[in-house]
Amino acid sequence: MVEVAAAVGAVLKAEIGNAPMPVLSTSSPSAKGATRRWNSVAELVREVADARVWGGMHYRFSSEVGIAMGTRIGELAAAKHLSQPH
Repeated sequence: MVEVAAAVGAVLKAEIGNAPMPVLSTSSPSAKGATRRWNSVAELVREVADARVWGGMHYRFSSEVGIAMGTRIGELAAAKHLSQPH
């Protein structure tokens, strides 16, 4: 999950460029519509990483490696997409 969040974050950053980042949010139908909001991609990725550590699914170093790996994958995907003619 950390890798996915980081990859999505890298793609969002590539798509938005230098424009201001909109507030990111998501709602959970299974948690009575609870909504989480983040002011940056980094906040979202950090929360996912922290939740995986606090939930006992990862060690902190595993989350850090996952963030680095996911970010690189997202950057590569964005670069490949942006380099293709549309």
